[in-house]
This record gives sequence, C-alpha cells and structure tokens, in this order.
Amino acid sequence: MRSTSKTGLALAGLLLSANALACDTILPATQIGISAPGKYCLSGNRSLPIEINGTDIELDCRTRTLVNPSTGGGPGGGVGIMVRGGGKVVVRNCRVDGFANGIQADVGSGAQLLNNTVLRAQDTPIIIHGNPFGPPDPLAEPARIVGNRVIGYGIDQANWGPALRVHGLPRAVIANNVVAGYRGHGGLELGESPDAQLTGNQFLDFEAGHRMIQFINSPRARVVHNTIMSRQPIGEGLTGAVDATCVENVFINVQPSGFAGCSVARYNVEQPQPPTGP
Repeated sequence: MRSTSKTGLALAGLLLSANALACDTILPATQIGISAPGKYCLSGNRSLPIEINGTDIELDCRTRTLVNPSTGGGPGGGVGIMVRGGGKVVVRNCRVDGFANGIQADVGSGAQLLNNTVLRAQDTPIIIHGNPFGPPDPLAEPARIVGNRVIGYGIDQANWGPALRVHGLPRAVIANNVVAGYRGHGGLELGESPDAQLTGNQFLDFEAGHRMIQFINSPRARVVHNTIMSRQPIGEGLTGAVDATCVENVFINVQPSGFAGCSVARYNVEQPQPPTGP
C-alpha cells in the first residue's frame, strides 16, 4: 500500500512538472507583440524586444537572451521586454542584455516577474508599475517580483535610475532578488506601495548610490533578511521607512542604516566602514 502511495505521488509530481513546463506557443524570432492569452516560450536567443499587450499571458524565455542589436550587445537604448496593462501576466526566466530598460511593466492584478536577469542596462533595469491612470487598487492580487538579478558590471558610466523601481503596487512581494555591481542611484525605489514585503534581497558591491532602499508613501513594509554590502561607504540604507518592521537585516558600509526609522527593529546588523589612517 505504501509503495502504491509513493508511486501515485511520484506520478502526480511528474504531471505537475510537465504542466509547469508546458508551452502553448513558441514565439517566432521575428514576432515582437503578444496580445492573446496563453503561455509563450523562446527556443533560442533573439535580437528583437518583446511587447506584451493583454492579460493572462505568460512569457517563459527558458533562460534565452534578448540582446540589443544596435550596439553589438553593449549598452544601448529601448526596452527589452515591455508589458502594458498586464493583469495575470508572468515574465520568467528571461535574460535581457544591453537595453536602456531591461523590463518595463504596467501591470494589473496578479502580475509576476520571476527569475529574470538584466545585464548592462543604462537607465533603470527593472520598472514595474501598477495602474498608471488612477490610485492603486487595494483589493488587487499582489504583484510578485521574485528571484530576479540585476548585473551592473560592464557599464562605463553610472546608471540613471535605481536598479528596481516599483510603484503603485500595494502588498507587493519583493523577495530573493540580487543586485550586484550596480552604479546607479540606489537599489530599490518603492513608491505608493503600502504593506509591501521585502524578504531576502541582496544589494552587493555597489560603487555609488545615496539611497539603497527608498520608500515613498509606502508605509507598513516588512523588511526581513535583506543584505546590503557596498564597496565603499554610501548614503542611507533605508529612507522613508514609516511604520516598517525591520528584522534580521545586514547592512555593511551604509551610513546611516535607517533602522532608527522603523517602528519595529530587531536583530539587525549594521557595520559602517572602519576608520582609516593612523
């Protein structure tokens, strides 16, 4: 009986795995726009951007890369993946290289950015906004921005914007993202997004940036298990953290850390740059 039960569980797992990998449409290399609901996948790297206009659309790049062709793969202009009006839109497993903005999304309820990598973006690597034409919908299913990577190495000049800009998304889940080698003006800008959850994010090896995590009209955030490690002393770790809960974060080379602004602050580690000279 136990063996049969285990076999049934194994088969169920295989079916779920197969369903997760299922793909309705392989996106042709020359197609830019997607508007019909469904799951779209890439079968190879491409030199064209992608525009999603609609709802109930999933794009799974399967770790393929969108490379900006106008600069031979170096930093350039434009947007790699653009999402407009996307409720229930998922963008996952995409690599976006050399566009000014890697992923730019105006999203509705339940949107997700999962396990994407943005390289050599000169402006703002990841931008995700809620309803751009009105106030945030407090009843909308929260957006999830999870497991993404922003790699700043390979750019000669500083970036214009923060690594991640999230606006108008109440209760957004921002978790396990990594920003490394970035030269912009901050790690995360969170605006008009109350009750957000920031968990397990890492901001590493920054050369510049005066506000690593900036809250703009975004009260009651939960800031837990995040790490900031700067190459040299920079500005504040947290700013605008109104009524935030800040637990077990590690901030290295930020002055001040900003934990004093949290309504609850427990077990955080803050290590400023040690003094130099005799």
